[in-house]
Formats: sequence, structure tokens, C-alpha cells
Amino acid sequence: MTFQINSKVLVIGLDGATFDIIGPMIAEGKLPNLEKMIMSGVHSKLYSTILPLSPTAWTSFSSGKNAGKHGIYDFSKRIEGKYDYVPTLSLDNKTRCLWDIIGRLGGRSIVVNVPLTYPPKKINGFMISGFPTPTEKNDYTYPSELLIALKEKFGDIHIHKPKVLYRKGREEEITDELIEITRQQTEITRYLMEQSEWNFAISVYDATDVIGHYFWAYLDKNHPKYDAKLSQSVRQMVEEIHVELDHSIGRLNEAAGQDALKIVLSDHGFGSVYYGVYVNNWLLEQDYMYFKDSIRTKAKYWAFKHGLNTYNLLQLAKKIGIVKSIESAYATKSFLLSLLKKTSLSFEDVDWNRTRVYSAGNFGQLYINMKGREPSGIVPPQDAEQLIKELKSKLQELRDPETGRRMFDHIYSREEVFSGGAAADGPDIVFFDEEMVYAAHRMFELGSNKLVTLHPVYSGNHKMDGILFMAGPGVKFIPGLPRSQPRLVDLAPTILHYMGSNVPEDMDGRILQEFFEPSSEFSQRPVEYTLGEDGEASKIRGSLQRISLARSL
Repeated sequence: MTFQINSKVLVIGLDGATFDIIGPMIAEGKLPNLEKMIMSGVHSKLYSTILPLSPTAWTSFSSGKNAGKHGIYDFSKRIEGKYDYVPTLSLDNKTRCLWDIIGRLGGRSIVVNVPLTYPPKKINGFMISGFPTPTEKNDYTYPSELLIALKEKFGDIHIHKPKVLYRKGREEEITDELIEITRQQTEITRYLMEQSEWNFAISVYDATDVIGHYFWAYLDKNHPKYDAKLSQSVRQMVEEIHVELDHSIGRLNEAAGQDALKIVLSDHGFGSVYYGVYVNNWLLEQDYMYFKDSIRTKAKYWAFKHGLNTYNLLQLAKKIGIVKSIESAYATKSFLLSLLKKTSLSFEDVDWNRTRVYSAGNFGQLYINMKGREPSGIVPPQDAEQLIKELKSKLQELRDPETGRRMFDHIYSREEVFSGGAAADGPDIVFFDEEMVYAAHRMFELGSNKLVTLHPVYSGNHKMDGILFMAGPGVKFIPGLPRSQPRLVDLAPTILHYMGSNVPEDMDGRILQEFFEPSSEFSQRPVEYTLGEDGEASKIRGSLQRISLARSL
């Protein structure tokens, strides 16, 4: 069956944007373009993915599916047959994205700086891949000649995250670079929109994510890293960046035209993170993990227990001036960091023939060392369920040794949050803190001999509640926040239906019918479903309201 792409949709992504900053600025009249969208449409908090990691979240946005179907769980993945990890790439995505579906129907897309789109895939339109993109390779556009054309028009292309690494005193330098990046990204996106007819366009800005990670300590008077002397000037910089982003929103909305559906969203929110939690230390203490009996590992373990570990050594290196900041030391492939990695305890020192559980990745992730799944797995599959129950119970009672505060209150087994053909690749348990002031620390599996330290890299981190603004033909004006909070996965089916396209039946998201006028074409148009990734088109007749009701029962 042939479907007609009969509408334009523009999506502007503000990675990590939060109403905690945007809300007060709108109330003060500092973000007129977002305020205009509020006055003519709908705005809402937007629930992210579990876990709220950019590669997972943006892939769920573009596919309408949970990680158990698209297979993207983190910035890295375990190498088959090893306990080593490699970066996750777009090639690891097991599902089709919005632009793939639209392209199959003859629609053209513009995709700019969406995380986890490197290497860029062939699409009907233009693509500039997003974080993490190795820009030095000059292979991050589709078609490849697009980069040449952009350089001829704009000079050096600089729309990705800043190369300047954060340390105290560099706030103004980073702010200036983020504003420059934002401006060029806006002009490039507008240029691509003007080059040819298009049906779907998305441009994701990194600035809100960068300042969230590095500047949040100066926005929170209770933060352990708070500096009152910097607070006022950094707050001003944060506002300047948001004002520039609002200007970009206005520029792109104008270029899209009055007939386009306009969406501004973030993949997750942001807020303070105070502490890094080294979960593998707890697993060692609880006898879930063991080290090898080799002389080298025993020596490294002795040093580890006596404070000669990555965290403490970097603290010392900063004090004596060898490194200028711990944040930049962690973020670069410095000689010191390489040396510390070789001399410190790591997964290479783990005795996998005795280890039952290990932690890897961002936020909280536990993996059972499963027989037949892990390279040296020892836990029989039939014993895994009981072990998972035991771990969940213990995690609920895990407390900060200094304060006695319970650290994690959201604890889920894999089956509770993931479903689909790639679910088996995900963590067996995920866990996080509702306020997310505690974050399981991914930088080096055993970077400290303590369970909890100040977070060594960031002062801010991802939260579950992102932002959503929607305006355009058929969108209902809803004053205030709506009763029901939409999820990130709801946007893909909503966009496809708005465009007059079929909706894959295996999408986990729902169509956000409550955001559109009942008399609109959106609400009156019958929904077209396919059977999934490889299914044939299957037309379901009836109004949107009736079909959505049937799917919810």
C-alpha cells in the first residue's frame, strides 16, 4: 500500500534541557519563541527512557521503541566473547528510525547532529551525524560530498560538542564556543532546509547538555562543589546560552513555515549529581565478585586498598599541578590516565571463574555472569531469577556509608523495563536514584577504594523529566501542563500519523491524540498500521480515538 507524506514536521532537540531553567526564563520573558509556542500549542514534561542516556534516549525517540528492540543501552557495548567494551555505533541500532520509514515512503529528511547516528547511513535527504562523531575523519555526512559543500559555504564546520575541556576558570570560554556552535548549526540547518523540498527535519543542539554537566554546581547552593564567587557569572552564562537557543528556535520555526508541525523537546532533563558510586566495590564486599590470585593482581589490590587508585591519584596530580582538572583528565586519553589504567585494578584482574555479578556502564547496571552468555559465565540460567531477586533486595537497602541515606530507590529487573529481540543484550538489573544525586560511576570499573566519592567528572547529570513543546496546524491549545505526561517513545508514532504515514505496530509509543483538536485532520484520519519491522501494511479502519482505545485495553 502506498502512503502519502502530506505534512511537514520540524523537530528541534535541546539535549538535556529542563524546565527548571527554561520555566523561570519564560516567565521572565527571556525566551519569546518558546513562549510563543506555549501560547499557541501545548507544553509538557517528557518522560525519558530507563536509563536516561543520550544514545538510548535519542534512538528510542527516533524508533518509538524501548532498548530491548533497538539494542542501544549505553555509549559502549561488550565485545562478544570478552569482558572488554567498544563504542556503540549507529550500526548497532537494530530498528528503523523515523527518517528511514519516511524515506521508504518517498519523503525527504534532514537530520543534523542527532546522537548515535555515526557513521551516517544512507537516507533520502541529508544527514550530519551527532555525538559521538570523530570529526577529524571527515566522514560524518550523507551524502559524503555534503561536507565539501558545507565547508565551501561556511568554512570550518564546528557544530559538535566543544573541544575545550572543562576546568574551573574556563566557563566563559566554553560559553562563547557553545554560542558559536549553536549559531553555525542553526545556519547550516536553515541552509539545508532551503536547498530542497523536505518532509521531516531534526536538529539537535548539545549546548544544554554541556552546561548541565559542567555548570550545575554553580546553580545549586547545596552542591558540594558550589562556588558562590562564580555563581552569579555562571548563571548569566547559562541564560545567555538559552537565549541563543531560543533565537535558533525562532529562526528554524520561521524557515519551516506556518504549515509545519513544530516540536521542541529534550531527550532527558538535568539536575545536580553529587556523588559517584563504585558498585563493584560493593559486589566485592558482598562476595559476588572476586579477584585473581596472581602476584600482580594481589600487588595492585594492596595498592588499591591503601589509596593508590585512579580517583585518589588524580586528586593528588591536581594538587601538585600535573593535571589542571580531574574532569579534563578523565575526558582525555592522557599519558597519565593510560598509566593509571594499566597500574590500577580493572576487569583484567577479575577472576571470572568465581565472579557471579559485575557492574558496567553509566548510572546503575548489573550483569549476571551467566553461563552460556558471558565468555566465562558461571551462573546457571535457572539460578539467575533468584539471584536477581536477592540483588534487588540488597540494593534497596544500600546506604551511603557517610550519611546513612538510602542511595537507590528505582530498581528494576531487565524484564520489567526491556522487551524485544535485543532484550537479552541489556543489563539484568538497572537502578537509579529518584533525585539522581547518586550515580553509579562508569569511569574505570574500580576507580576508587571507596563505595562513594564526590562525582569525579560532573556536577550535573541526567534526570528523567525532559521538555516538550508542540505547535502547528491541528495542535490544541492547552494552558498549563497536561494531565497525562507523554513519554519520549510517543513522539515517533505521533509524528508518523501526523504526516499521513503508517505506524509500525511494534512501536512502544502511543499516538498523542490529546494534544490535537478533535476536529483536526490528525484526529479524523484513520490510523494505518504495519505489522512491524518486516510486516506488510495492515489497515485498521476507524477513528483515531477508537483505535487508541482498543490498543489500550
